Amino acid sequence: MAKSGFWRTLALLLGLSLFAAVQAHAQDGLQRFEKEIKPQLEFKSLTYAKAAPLGDKGFTLSNVVVVMPGSAATSGQDSTIKIEKVTVEEADFDRMKDRGKKDEIPLFAKLKIEGMTGDDELSGMLESFGVPKAPVDLALDYRLDPAAKVLTVSKLEVGLQGQGSLSLSLVLDGVSDKASEAAGAKDTASLRSASLVYADVGLLSQLVPALAKQQGMAADAMMAMAVAPIGAFAAGKAPDTVKALDGIASFIGDWKKPKGPITISVAPAKSASLADLDKIEQPNALSDIFGLKVEYAGMRAGAAGGVAAPSGGQVAAVAPPATGGKTLTGAEAWLTLIGNTVTGKIDGEVIFEYYRKDGTLSLMEGSEITKGKWSLEGERVCFKYPDEDKDCQTISRTGDEVTFTRKNKSGYRLKVLEGNPKNL
Repeated sequence: MAKSGFWRTLALLLGLSLFAAVQAHAQDGLQRFEKEIKPQLEFKSLTYAKAAPLGDKGFTLSNVVVVMPGSAATSGQDSTIKIEKVTVEEADFDRMKDRGKKDEIPLFAKLKIEGMTGDDELSGMLESFGVPKAPVDLALDYRLDPAAKVLTVSKLEVGLQGQGSLSLSLVLDGVSDKASEAAGAKDTASLRSASLVYADVGLLSQLVPALAKQQGMAADAMMAMAVAPIGAFAAGKAPDTVKALDGIASFIGDWKKPKGPITISVAPAKSASLADLDKIEQPNALSDIFGLKVEYAGMRAGAAGGVAAPSGGQVAAVAPPATGGKTLTGAEAWLTLIGNTVTGKIDGEVIFEYYRKDGTLSLMEGSEITKGKWSLEGERVCFKYPDEDKDCQTISRTGDEVTFTRKNKSGYRLKVLEGNPKNL
């Protein structure tokens, strides 16, 4: 019995020792953060109400308060950041330890920050645009293979609660794990694949009008200007490329209430580097070389202005909206003319002028057709024809009549025709 009791006691001690070791191991993630990482953080203070380990590589913190020391950007004033919860599922503690003394980039991290608010200027920067301050959510999940030099970012996401979120994922080849070589990554790294997803829950409908007001123009007109360069690029491109650009233009056009998220992805036939950008003007380079695809539930063919209609070879026209007797001016009036034609007499000659979405126009005087370009500069529209100076004019429209006025008060009144009836 004595021997039997001895072995039972020994087994119990061994079991307790193993249990204690497991417990210590389970808390290692939190312990390592507090002992090895927290002292390196350049905060004035970092406190949290609750903390718990997640295995040996992670931890959670709740009700976190971070006090950032004052800087030139804050006029020397300290700023406070509050976070509801920090979840670190795993982190490369070995490489994060003593970061200032090592030339090594941490090989992995998977973390989430939820409900972050602050009293600093950055946290309230959208308030000036009419967007109320809202908690921010952040997520990061990446892994770097030092032998293969492959960086995989499974998720890099920024979300404004109740407003929208932007999420990026990508795979890069040729990425070094040495911090000293990071600056040269733009020359050595190449893109294997990437995906960008934006989900809007009201942010654009608040932000766009405020930005437009600062520019002194109508919100619809400002967004039409954003689409114009896309249309210019779409001209002459192959169907697959135009389809992708139509998706982007459609989303921009739906800025007041997007029909779901937009996903923009690239998957090059072979890894693409910055040097490949010189091929972007090729007719189908975006699709064939870069593997561009755009997914958006509200995609409309011809939204970018680069798709031909079934007959006549003309770009699908945008019908001039009814003004209901209301007079539109400036950029708001010009928006109604894009994709349409104006006609009337100027200097005794009947003219027809057609305005394309890609920033080009065609003028018919008698039987002669001249190509030119238009641009919107603030509330004035400017026309440029070969061998002529740029001519900028103010514009107003009531019903189907539009009036153009130059600085010297001279001007003319024309009638709006839907689409491109003269096939200009």
